[in-house]
Amino acid sequence: MIYKSELLRKLIHLCNLIIPFTYLFYFHSKIEALIVLGPITLFALIIEYLRTNSYRVKNIFNKYLFAMLRKHEKNGKYTGATWVFIASTISIAVFPKEIAVISLVFMAIGDTTAGLIGRKIGKIKFYNKTLEGAFAGFVMCLIIGLLMDLDLPNIVIIFGALSAMIIEIIPVSIDDNLRIPLFSGTIMYTMSFFLV
Repeated sequence: MIYKSELLRKLIHLCNLIIPFTYLFYFHSKIEALIVLGPITLFALIIEYLRTNSYRVKNIFNKYLFAMLRKHEKNGKYTGATWVFIASTISIAVFPKEIAVISLVFMAIGDTTAGLIGRKIGKIKFYNKTLEGAFAGFVMCLIIGLLMDLDLPNIVIIFGALSAMIIEIIPVSIDDNLRIPLFSGTIMYTMSFFLV
């Protein structure tokens, strides 16, 4: 039952790919993307505030989403979805388009793969993660990153995928949905800067 709940959560997590792919194929500039994404992120933050301060909103969350919320989210911390919007807004604002896109793809694909594989076959524990999950996440990020055929050197994509899974497995209090794209994006941006 726990795995089925996590599977549903991770499948929904894959829907976050809508953000980077919409940015890649639809928006011509980061300003256009931020004009749309900024208000959505603000709305998510307002909902988070109401979720912890409004009895009515909290009841709605508990009725429809309680089973999918993690313990810290049930206790009032931001949901993963809100962190996705925050991370997407920051990534698009700060990084060049290709790096923002691929770092957000790594967040959706890598975290999902690592979580599902780790829970299903993971044996080698690293705090509350597994090395098998992290390796599977790295492989999936690498494959998808190379197949996307963005204007980035392969070595940048390799290190981006690797850094995404390293930061995913390290036990820090920052949400995965924020730290994966920002850390991997920073690594790729730094490497691109020196390779150009």
